[in-house]
Amino acid sequence: MIKATSFKVPQYIVERLSQLMDILRHEKEKYEQASLTIHDKQFKQNISILAQENSQYVSELTSQLKSLGVYDCIDAPEKASAADKQPLAPVIGSDEANINVTILQFCKDSEKKMISAYRDVLNEPYLFEGLRTIIRRQLNGIMYAFLQLKLLEGTKY
Repeated sequence: MIKATSFKVPQYIVERLSQLMDILRHEKEKYEQASLTIHDKQFKQNISILAQENSQYVSELTSQLKSLGVYDCIDAPEKASAADKQPLAPVIGSDEANINVTILQFCKDSEKKMISAYRDVLNEPYLFEGLRTIIRRQLNGIMYAFLQLKLLEGTKY
């Protein structure tokens, strides 16, 4: 006989995932702002891909949490600090090379922040295995996207 089982996601894991989704949303917005200031087509496309991937990853995590019965953190507003909510500073009056270098530095800082957030979630011992697999694949995707950006940087700047 098949019996229904219920799996309740621990609250601290929900909080970690909520923080991760907030970081992904915030970085997506900053990538979109950055792509507006870039004139190089390939560089702009790579930054736009990062924004699109972040949006996709938030959607995947939201769907997975809904399937596990977690609804309280999904539609909650961002709880980021005031320092995190500052937009990417526009570089006005600078030449294109300086803008690109500034955006590349922003991307490197963003990469560190996102990888750290993903690793914090992956280090949780009671993380549901299906969710762990999704998060691991997302981390690999982000690392690959940043690798492409670094390769582009090496060829152009």
